[in-house]
Amino acid sequence: MTLEKPKDNNVVDLAGRRGDGADAMEPAFGASIGRQAGAGMPANEQVLGLVSRILVDESLPFYVCALDGTVIHFNDHYQNLDRALGDVTLAPGEGKYAGRYQVPTLKPVIEDVLASETTVRAEEIVAISGRDRVFLGRHTPVRNEKGDIVAVAGTYEDVTVQVRGIEEANKTQARFQDFARASSDWFFECDADMRIRSLSERFTAIVGQPASLFIGSKFEQFGRLEENLEKRMEGPQAIRMRKPFREQLFVITEPSGADLKFHLSAVPVFERQSGDFRGYRGVGMDVTARYKQAAEADDIRRNLEALLQELTRKNMALDEATEQATSALRAKNEFLAAMSHELRTPLNAIIGFAEAFEGETFGALERAYVDYASDIRKSGQHLLGLINDILDVAVIESGGLSLNIDEQELDQLLTKAVHMNIDAARNKGLNVDGLDKTTGLCVKVDDRRTTQILVNLLSNAIKFTPEGGAIGIDVTSDEAAQQVAITVWDTGIGISDDHAENVFEKFHQVTEHIYSRSQEGTGLGLHISRELARKMNGNITLESKVGEGSRFTVTLPLSDGDNTDAGYI
Repeated sequence: MTLEKPKDNNVVDLAGRRGDGADAMEPAFGASIGRQAGAGMPANEQVLGLVSRILVDESLPFYVCALDGTVIHFNDHYQNLDRALGDVTLAPGEGKYAGRYQVPTLKPVIEDVLASETTVRAEEIVAISGRDRVFLGRHTPVRNEKGDIVAVAGTYEDVTVQVRGIEEANKTQARFQDFARASSDWFFECDADMRIRSLSERFTAIVGQPASLFIGSKFEQFGRLEENLEKRMEGPQAIRMRKPFREQLFVITEPSGADLKFHLSAVPVFERQSGDFRGYRGVGMDVTARYKQAAEADDIRRNLEALLQELTRKNMALDEATEQATSALRAKNEFLAAMSHELRTPLNAIIGFAEAFEGETFGALERAYVDYASDIRKSGQHLLGLINDILDVAVIESGGLSLNIDEQELDQLLTKAVHMNIDAARNKGLNVDGLDKTTGLCVKVDDRRTTQILVNLLSNAIKFTPEGGAIGIDVTSDEAAQQVAITVWDTGIGISDDHAENVFEKFHQVTEHIYSRSQEGTGLGLHISRELARKMNGNITLESKVGEGSRFTVTLPLSDGDNTDAGYI
């Protein structure tokens, strides 16, 4: 038989090749022609004659079947495979149909070939020796001279390795996509011209636009490269030198005007065999929040620096003002110290001479002169008291007050203060029965300054209590707190709540806006007394009601009976 070169699409190589002539393919087909099912059937011989024009790869399982599924030809490879493909059953009947084989799995294939009238490809998974193998079946129609399909010829190629490789590649790709979706980063690939070839889905989620819009674009077409937080911008130079780069800042400005910031890191890709540069593969990390925090931190730092500069300036101004105030205070104290000597010396002389004239020490005087001398003495004593109070305030404010703290008997201190005021109280017609107190307590105080406090409180009580009123002293001790409370009370005019808040201020007059200021006083006594009490770890408080009187309570530390702590503070 002489085979001619195929002239139409119905004569095809089942392995995917086309033959060049009969001489090349005759031996291959002739080797299989003797293995026929149903030998001696003219119709089958005719079909095989038609099949002889089809180029066949004898290394693959090969079959020819009639349109009813009868296998009329197969090679050894197919014979080894047919049990796995399907049960080959012996069809009933005698004569020319006797001994034919039918493979059930071919019937659907024949139907597909008849429907498509062309080669049908189908994958079948076959269990061989307990393992699944994948075969690619190519089933081609066999036509007669009229072009009618009279049979189907096919081959099976074992593509298990290829299919498994594709499956593994797909699994790997799926895993990569899962990682990419789960990651906060996005991945990109660029060609040699730095045009984007692919972007991961994460990029779409971040920028809110389909990644496909950016395919084929360069990064600088929809964003800009800038220096990162470390003031580095190595991306452009690395790209020119085709080297890896890390953390290149890339900024995309949204339509709203907000900036999205990313760190781009990538490695160059080269062709394995030729070494040609193919582009970059890399990752983009969303660092918008990081840069926002850094910007906020910079703002805070700048504000703090500005605040520090302002504080420094104010501190310098404050230091200068403090120095000026210190100088002024020093000058005031020096002035007062000088004035105390210059004023008190002549005042004492004036008071002394006035007392001499008032007592008619140098002889009898007219009554008018005696009264004049009395007025001079009183005025001099008032002025001397004012000078002494001013000096006390100056010493206290300058921090130069020196106290001799020692254990003192409270009864002696009270007696001394009462004796200095008892005559004035009696002369005013006040009830002084409440001044007689015996406590048996000892306090740790400065003797002179404590007496000064008590005298001031008693003199105020006498001064602001009308004739017929009463004054007195109450004493209570608190052993737990190691304090004694000495209350000087009166039934005088009292002090309103408005004035009670300011009564301890300098130059504040208790009688201001209540009575006329006919009573003598500088308005410094209570201020000095409270400051002295505080210097001795005590205090002075006030309870008062207008028209009912006042209660001034001075607290002082009790003595523990040990004089070893006595000293100056």
